[in-house]
Amino acid sequence: MAKQEDQFKKVLSHAKEYGYVFQSSEIYDGLSAVYDYAQNGVELKKNIRDYWWKAMVQMHENIVGIDAAILMHPTTWKASGHVDAFNDPLIDNKDSKKRYRADVLVEDFREKINEKIEKEITKAKKTFWRCF
Repeated sequence: MAKQEDQFKKVLSHAKEYGYVFQSSEIYDGLSAVYDYAQNGVELKKNIRDYWWKAMVQMHENIVGIDAAILMHPTTWKASGHVDAFNDPLIDNKDSKKRYRADVLVEDFREKINEKIEKEITKAKKTFWRCF
């Protein structure tokens, strides 16, 4: 546990030094374990948020973005399926004793197949380009 705390302190020190975070209310002696985003932290957070939005919303035809309140009537949560039907299907690996989300495994497999396809296309171009 002490090793994790030392590592956390190093990361935090680095983040403070390079302008990612600073202690909240620092000029008034600060609040314990509460940090605000500094100039670089704000930009990093914005870039991550924008990348997530593009990857999850803009790159899919069947998804639209909305900005709604988190506090909603319980009937709304029930009607949307978040109460009864929400789940992340997990797959157990009996050898490693780890659990994996099914969608992540499918995406990883798809990426491997796409890489193989790209390699084959490149190989075919080198082989058959001389024929044209």
